[in-house]
This record gives sequence, C-alpha cells and structure tokens, in this order.
Amino acid sequence: MAEKKHLEIYYIRHADRAGTGSGDRPKYDNDLSELGHAQGRALSERFAGMHFDAVLTSPMVRCVETCGYALAKCAHRPPVEICQALIEKGTPAGYHGQSLDYLSRYCEGVCACPDAVFGGEAQIFESQTKAECLERAAAFNDYLRRRFAFGQRILVCSHGTLGNSILQTAVSLRREEIADFIFTLYYTSVSKYKFSEDGRERISFVNDISHLHGLMGNIEDKM
Repeated sequence: MAEKKHLEIYYIRHADRAGTGSGDRPKYDNDLSELGHAQGRALSERFAGMHFDAVLTSPMVRCVETCGYALAKCAHRPPVEICQALIEKGTPAGYHGQSLDYLSRYCEGVCACPDAVFGGEAQIFESQTKAECLERAAAFNDYLRRRFAFGQRILVCSHGTLGNSILQTAVSLRREEIADFIFTLYYTSVSKYKFSEDGRERISFVNDISHLHGLMGNIEDKM
C-alpha cells in the first residue's frame, strides 16, 4: 500500500525581542534582543539541510528576522512571504509593518503573500477577542489547505498569542475543548502539524526547544 502523503506545517514563534523598536518604528515592532540573535543562530542549526516549499511570516520585524535565521542553512530557500493575517493579536489598527524594501534589511527574498488570507484590513485588526482570533487562525489554516499540496512542507513564523489559535484550529477540536488547549509558546519554539490525504489532522509535536539546550539558563529567565 502506498504511503499517504501529508501537508506538513512547521510553526515557529519569533525569537526573543528587545524592549523597544528602533527609532523609525513603533515600540511594539521590536528588533531581536541579544538573546534572540543567539536563539536564531540555534534555530538555523536545527533547520540546516531542510527543504521548505514556502515560507509565510508576520510582517513584524522580529518575525522576519527570525525567518532569516531559520532559512540560513536550509537546502532550499523559498521567498519569504509577508502575510498580514499573521500579525499579532492586539497590534494597533492600521499598522501593517514596514515596506518590503525595509524588511529586506533583515531577511533576503521577502515578498508579499499573493492572496488576501482573511477578509480585509479592518477584519484583521478587529480580530482581538479570543473567538475572533480563532476565526482568523482557522481561516489561515484553511488557506494553507487550499493553496498547498500533500507532500509539501511549509514554514510559518508568527507570534505567541496568535500561535496558540493557529495550533488550536489545526485540529478539529470542539469549541468547548479549545479553551483548555492553551500553552506558553517559547521563543523560537517549533511546533509541527500536518494535514493528510485521508482527511485526518495530526499534531506531531508542540513547543519543542531542543535546539536551545545550550541557552536554557537564559530561557528560564524569560518564561
């Protein structure tokens, strides 16, 4: 019997962020901290030699910069698509992140996601309640299913709060179960889930930080 193919999604939370943004950005669009850069280098070793068919990221600088680290030693480096639907819950309305030219300082090959993943601009920034955030996350997972094929591997980089919703809606939990499926996503943690040809959804692992073994003392201070 032929082995069933999967659409594999690797979800990473951005690396540790500095306390403020730079002078030309608002304070909530942070650079990576010194620890964040160390975490990013560890992430690049973890993904060394891997092949991703597509990369989608939040427009925030800390996520784009984390993608640069994640792809640094990959066997294949696809364009890094800036996806507005991945912006963190609670970002002030109307802030889209910086231009593609600006973000290219932090990661090579950035481009705009070719599709409107979740409604219009207003709908993204209105998705601030738990239920609305889950709706946006579910729309993002539906988009991955529609756009990509079984046998492909996708890298997604976003944030902690939205990441919870993305992982929660990756599997068909009942609404009353979702409230109990909450966890802290650590900086540069890797979670993997997959959609299968047989229609089943599977979470392979969540919140793995094994690549940060040498940094555990610093990480514990951030938990």
